[in-house]
Order: sequence, then structure tokens, then C-alpha cells
Amino acid sequence: MPLDPATSKHSIQNALALARASQLSYSNEPAIKAGIAEIVGEPLREFKYFDVPPTNTEAFLAATDSAIVLAFRGSQTVQDWLQDGQIALVPFRRGGLIHIGFRNAVDSVYPLIESTLNDWAGKGRTLWITGHSLGGALAMLTAAYLRFPADPTKSLPRPFAGLYTFGQPRVGTVPFCDACNADFGQTYFRYVDFEDIVTRVPPRELGYWHTGRDEYMDGNGKIHEDPVWWQIFLDRISVGIEKLRQMQIGAIDIPQINDHFIANYIKQIEKNLP
Repeated sequence: MPLDPATSKHSIQNALALARASQLSYSNEPAIKAGIAEIVGEPLREFKYFDVPPTNTEAFLAATDSAIVLAFRGSQTVQDWLQDGQIALVPFRRGGLIHIGFRNAVDSVYPLIESTLNDWAGKGRTLWITGHSLGGALAMLTAAYLRFPADPTKSLPRPFAGLYTFGQPRVGTVPFCDACNADFGQTYFRYVDFEDIVTRVPPRELGYWHTGRDEYMDGNGKIHEDPVWWQIFLDRISVGIEKLRQMQIGAIDIPQINDHFIANYIKQIEKNLP
């Protein structure tokens, strides 16, 4: 089912389309250009691929007549952004603290994204932001950059229709999350597949928190929006400092990693189609 660019409400149809766009982000540029039109449901009009080697950050912007999709590629290994030097917290422009590794990655590509969006403006298209795993964290932080400009006297907050992330790790502290939730929490949908342990890191013991609407998928793929399901998950899958150290060296349980794969997210979301 293609993207529905005319609704900012939670939509299984849009979740599936953006999960597929997130999966497509792992492909090379020609494959992305060839596949994105079918996902959006309209011919591709404009396309921009970003690859920033210093931070290994990859993303793409794709525009059709009615929508623009911004998708970030995830990382090949979780361990890279879980190392101690990468999970240090640094100030965010609107208050609170954020993951330094995610900040550095977004800083390296954001000027290119902002410039492209400015060039493509004025055609009445809605903006959609997505990503899986690390890509989900970068998507979420980029949404915060769009809504909280570094210099409000030079650029206004940019609206977007929806932010959908899949298997996203935590990005920042409670004050940062509260600011984001107050501004764009109603259009931010964070998907969690059953026992996906990546959604539990970095741990809360280090000050990290989540925001947005939890779309929790149980072991049968059924989506639950009641926060109690996330609370049950928090209790069942505990991730403290000791578990973090295990993850840093790649010593994690296989079932909890399988639930993190983007293909599993797509499979589970498909079960909820009408």
C-alpha cells in the first residue's frame, strides 16, 4: 500500500510505506531511485542522496507531486554507536541533553538536507521523516532540528506531516524529550517490535529517555498503543549498565536481535493491515 500524504494521524498504511522506505535506505542509490516511487505511489520528481564519509551518515530525500520522504540508513552494527565515547550527552539547542554520536551525525548532513528542502519548497508537498535503528535516531533528531532552528531569527520551524521510526534507540534526556513531545509528539510514531532490545538503549541509568507515541507490537504482531504495553516491555527486558557492556562487545541474545531487523518490522506491520 502506498503512502497517504494527506493525513498526519497514525496510519498503518503510512507505517508500512515508511518502514519499506527505511528498508530501502540500506540499498545503493540506483536501487533507491528505482524503488521509492512504488512505495510513495507516485512518479519520482526529485531525488537527492547524501553520503557523508566522516560520520558514515547516509540518507535520501525523494519527492513526488504530493510528498517528500526523508529516510536515514541505519548502521550495520549496533556496537558502533554504543561505545562510551559515542553515548556521552551534550547540550541541545532548546534544552536538555542529546547523544553526542547522533548529534555529530546529524550535524554532518543537516545543512545539505535543509538546503535541499529549501530548494524544493513551494509545491504544496507534505514532508515525511523515517529511519530504522540508528537511522530512526537520526530521523528523530533531524525532526527536532527542523522544529527548533538554531537561529529562529533566520529560519522558521519547518512543519512535517509524520515521523515514523522503527527499532529506534533513545536519543536524549527528559527535558529534550519533553520539548519534542510538546512540539511534535502527536505526529511522531515510534514502533517497537516485541523484544527489540535496541529500543532500550542507551539505558535510563545514563539519563536517556524516549518520547513520541509508542506503537508496541506483541509477539503476534498486534499493535498496542496503550502505554501499559511499553511498561510491561520495560519490566520484561531489563537493560542496565551490565547489559549495555554486553551489547558493546556484541554479546546479546539472538531472539532480541532478530526482533530488531527491519524485515521483521515490515512483516509484523503487514499483519495489521485492514
